[in-house]
Amino acid sequence: MKNKLLTLLVYLASVISSESQGYASLAYGKMQSTVASLPAIIFSAASYGKSFTNEGEYHKINHEIDPHKGALSLLQEQNPFSNSQSPPLDSLQLTKVTLLAAQKILLSFNQSLDSTFVVIPDSYTVNGQTPSEVNWGQFNHQVILSLDQALRPNENIQVYIKDLYSSEGFLLTPVHTSTLLRQSSSLGFKDLVINEIMPGPKSINPLPYAEYVEIFNPSSKSISLGGFVLKNAKRNGLLPEASIAPGEYLILCPVGYEEAFGAYGKVIPIQKWPRYVNGGDKVFLYDESGIVIDSLSYSKSSYQSSRQYSGGLSLEVVNPYFKCDQSLLLRASEDAKKGSPGKQNSVYDNTPDQRGPMLLQVKVIDSLSLELVFDENIASNLTYGDYPITPFLAIKSIFFKPGSQNQLFISLEEPIKEKTLYKIELKNLFDCSGNSLQKEYSSLPFQRPSIAIQGDIIINELLFNPRSGSPKFVEIYNNSPKFINLQDWKLANLKEAELDSKKVISTETLILAPFDYMVFCTDLGLLYQEYPKGKPDKWLELSSLPSYPIAGGTVVILSPEEEVDERFTYSEDLHHPLLQDSKGVSLERISPIEPALNPDNWHSASSSVGFASPGYKNSHFMEGETAGMGIIIEPKVFLPEAVGEQPFTTLNYILDKPGYTGTIRIYSTQGMLVRTICSNALWGAQGFYTWNGLSDQGARLRPGYYVVLTEMVHPSGQIITLKDTVVIGSKIK
Repeated sequence: MKNKLLTLLVYLASVISSESQGYASLAYGKMQSTVASLPAIIFSAASYGKSFTNEGEYHKINHEIDPHKGALSLLQEQNPFSNSQSPPLDSLQLTKVTLLAAQKILLSFNQSLDSTFVVIPDSYTVNGQTPSEVNWGQFNHQVILSLDQALRPNENIQVYIKDLYSSEGFLLTPVHTSTLLRQSSSLGFKDLVINEIMPGPKSINPLPYAEYVEIFNPSSKSISLGGFVLKNAKRNGLLPEASIAPGEYLILCPVGYEEAFGAYGKVIPIQKWPRYVNGGDKVFLYDESGIVIDSLSYSKSSYQSSRQYSGGLSLEVVNPYFKCDQSLLLRASEDAKKGSPGKQNSVYDNTPDQRGPMLLQVKVIDSLSLELVFDENIASNLTYGDYPITPFLAIKSIFFKPGSQNQLFISLEEPIKEKTLYKIELKNLFDCSGNSLQKEYSSLPFQRPSIAIQGDIIINELLFNPRSGSPKFVEIYNNSPKFINLQDWKLANLKEAELDSKKVISTETLILAPFDYMVFCTDLGLLYQEYPKGKPDKWLELSSLPSYPIAGGTVVILSPEEEVDERFTYSEDLHHPLLQDSKGVSLERISPIEPALNPDNWHSASSSVGFASPGYKNSHFMEGETAGMGIIIEPKVFLPEAVGEQPFTTLNYILDKPGYTGTIRIYSTQGMLVRTICSNALWGAQGFYTWNGLSDQGARLRPGYYVVLTEMVHPSGQIITLKDTVVIGSKIK
């Protein structure tokens, strides 16, 4: 810190002129200084001049400055209060000089730079000329010099640099060197591939107990890696000078593990390792000029099971020759060592992709912006005419979401009108293998989101007792003709009658289309393993769900204002009484019209759908619309213990006016009362009950005909009695 203060004092006292181009002069002019004092530092009177020896040394009139110690070394030696334990002065080094354009060069250093002196032009000289402008490069270890005279690739140039510090306080040894000027790399996206990453190593596994990233060269040329950067969201790791041959694998690892990984292939240790997050992160590889050469995103769902996620397995790319982002195609390593550094991946598969992409969702971000979401990466077709919107909306621009090839943003010239249903139909879109968009998934309607009222968003299905290793899930349903934005909506539970464990569904725009479903769970991969008939495009992975105990609890949906939109109190008692094991069996809502708190409105999911229906119509869904007044029994024949069949019947009532009380009794053909469904219940305009074929005592009734007797009494004195039959069936053996 003392060194930098002294250098800054010398510099500030010498800034006395300006360049003819209008730039402030940053040259050291001549000046006479009187004694200046700083805390713990004595700065003696001296005269300085702008002169250099043949070796590029900077001179003081009375004392020669040792170029190997830097311009401040003499002052340090004369100051008894200087820090004798200061770091070595040669720890900051110039590593590469790259030609970006005819009058721009990039200087790369082995450490990040302190910002105090970086942009001072007089710290640099190139072929005798001081740069007209100095700017930061893409990273904080890079500097871009703008020159008045043009340079050429492969030209030997003279470079002089002084008065630079690293961000850790190390002073650069003055550099006066002749170097071959190299053109910046002309690499394109995927010319180098991030082929494998180990984000969560385990000490018990055969591989070294350290993170690593493997890169692969799928091209036909050798590539120099000096100045390349391995990066995540928080930290940059600088690659030293090295090269990677065509078809070669290269293991990048933290410093100190190069010997351990040397047994598996060619290794490059990185001083400042990015430290990747186990549960999800982004991996970037930049060339020396700051261009993204490859990137990968991963999350817990990149693994196919929780066992794989917690087992210290690497994530591998399936096909490194695939010229698209492969984040959605990562798979856990199948190698016995839990990873395959330095060789072909264990999950490698060059089978050609022959399935076209699908448009999954159109999100209205605001009145002038749309987001399109595809199920896989698509090629870069951004022609406006291939994105027609009806009614017509003029497109201003189309661009990919940064770091993603399966999400597109469309900016519009005119606002989307309220209460107007639009449709977008895509043409000439292909995935990275050249497959065209599937016709049945090439268009979707969209509308500006409407304000939801209570009852629009309902709880539709719940799995609270999953099989071992599988996740719980909550399904909601948009029971309205509106497009509703779920941004800032929450799931919660009740604890001692108070809202608890609130979890935000999404902090970004999340549109739920009319009469559509959305499922929330903590692991999409495991959910799909358990319920392959489900619709994953309707699923959303959350980092956690509220606590929904197996013994029973309450599911609550909260609006953005934290008003209770709906709640559902569940327990094992809602399952079918003949169900021997409820593990892995969801509770499905029968009717979206009936209240969630009505226990007769819930039933165990049918075995015909695999005991759950996440993302699509429930196996016991009932529209709730019946014609005329009376009782309608559906189905007329049911099998309480049949596999794959509906194990109950529904007794639907519809009335001509409110106020009736109703009684439903079931008799055997011999006239014996076997079950009272309800007695003098206050009925609304319509509703329903279910019967599972059990008696009032909970006994299983014999197969055969039964009489359903319904009595409805109105306060006006009107009495209506209805009789119908229902059949308990049996399996044919």
